[in-house]
Amino acid sequence: AGECDIAIANTYYLAGMLASSKPEDVEAAKKVRVFWPNQDGRGTHVNISGAGIARSSKNKDNAIKLLEFLASDAAQKVYAEQVQEYPVKSGVDASSVVQSLGTFKADDVRLADLAKYNAEGVRIADRAGWR
Repeated sequence: AGECDIAIANTYYLAGMLASSKPEDVEAAKKVRVFWPNQDGRGTHVNISGAGIARSSKNKDNAIKLLEFLASDAAQKVYAEQVQEYPVKSGVDASSVVQSLGTFKADDVRLADLAKYNAEGVRIADRAGWR
């Protein structure tokens, strides 16, 4: 029906709507208020993205070049400005749209800890019937 009291979404969806060339997207996004959870505790969840090169890769040199490019200032600027994501490289600013969402305390849980509990989390979700 186009109505709700609360929604959980990644910031790039909201920022993408705010940066949209479609007036209806911008107007809908302007009706949303951002809330950063857990600011007095562990901080807000942050998605983790990663890349690597398979040991069996037949084109390691080009794979390395791709990873180096993705980590470059130029690529991170595109990632920030076009995709409306927070850049992973320090020294590259988030877009003005993303910056307008405000600042937040990020959860700094270690990746190793997430991996440690991943299998248990999958089992819990499976038992609960979550799909």
